Amino acid sequence: MAFEDLLRQGSFRGVPFHTKSRKLTSGRRGPTIERPNRDQAEAQDLGRKVRSFSVPAFVLTSDGFEAKDRLVAALDAAGPGTFVDPFGGRFAERRVKVVTYDLDESFDAECVASFTINFEEVGENTERGFTAGRISSAFQLTEKSSALGLAAQNAFVNSYVTDGVPGFVRQAGGDVIGALTDQVGGQVFTALGVSSTMQDAISEIGAVGLTALTGGGLDIATGLSAGFSALSAAVPSIDDGVSGFLSLGAFEASGIDVPISTATRGIEAINRSALGSFVRRTSISMATELLPKYTFLSYNQAQTITEGFVNVIDAEIDRAGSDVAGEGDGGVFAALSSVRSAVFDFTREAGAGKANVVEDLPWLTEPSEVTAYRLYGDASRAGEIVRRNDLAHPNLVPSWAPVEVLDE
Repeated sequence: MAFEDLLRQGSFRGVPFHTKSRKLTSGRRGPTIERPNRDQAEAQDLGRKVRSFSVPAFVLTSDGFEAKDRLVAALDAAGPGTFVDPFGGRFAERRVKVVTYDLDESFDAECVASFTINFEEVGENTERGFTAGRISSAFQLTEKSSALGLAAQNAFVNSYVTDGVPGFVRQAGGDVIGALTDQVGGQVFTALGVSSTMQDAISEIGAVGLTALTGGGLDIATGLSAGFSALSAAVPSIDDGVSGFLSLGAFEASGIDVPISTATRGIEAINRSALGSFVRRTSISMATELLPKYTFLSYNQAQTITEGFVNVIDAEIDRAGSDVAGEGDGGVFAALSSVRSAVFDFTREAGAGKANVVEDLPWLTEPSEVTAYRLYGDASRAGEIVRRNDLAHPNLVPSWAPVEVLDE
């Protein structure tokens, strides 16, 4: 593997920084004993010295002091944190405490804030450099998402019956997939602007309706999972993808209240229920898979995203914990609970140190540069205010309605 492939983005507590070098200091503990009239010395080995890292880091301040302030806040925070060693390769995460840091700013180095940071490792760090007992929250999200997708597929295949059933039972599955295709193409993702790639993904989902007429549960599950994966890759932005899949997390199989007058009608009802459950759970899995790529701009945004996930997941946990055929499943219940915890861990870390969104009401209508300078002392942040509030003109920040701004 090439050297460049092993390099990592340096960071502390999730706050990134740049560096061109780092110094690692360690060794063995214990005294060296030199006895009289002996040429050989003796040494007592009392274990490895604590590893210390000296990192000359820097952040760019051309767009304001936000990056610098976030790193200072991370360094000042109580307790140990995770330091990603840029030169640590695959096992770069270290649990460390901040011993000292220096911040150097001058007019000679414009738009650059330089740090000299000294870390010491703490807690249980294994010899290879990986922080034992702590896996990144983003990795946990991906892992739990995959586990939920597999649990949802197993539950669906075990519940969905196709052998020896009349044609109308199979057709019912096709009808549910048709309703899903209409909802995906006509409601959830249409507002995003359906590109040719998205249309291909939607068509791939719709084609599973034909599979339902001839194939089994595994064929349907495989086809829908592939279509959802293609849709996830085609969405124009991570924000849109997360919102769209969370909307599908409330999907209901149309016609589920069929009259259960015969055994085959009972099978039809169970199949519809199982298919609706599979769609919801796979959608939650897809939204969770996209979450590590989400860019959080404020603490409030992290809270909102958390609430959106928790509401959808809690509703599905209630279904998975029930005894309703086609919905209740212990494996899915456990997988959803794990995803819920992983989402909390990730969004809590992602929102840490982010500014809060507050409202500001100018006395007079003013240009966005004036608003930015009045609030932050930095007119270059005017574009941030315009984008956040979707202002029609950058010179017209209204005085008749509050605008949303960051509190720092």
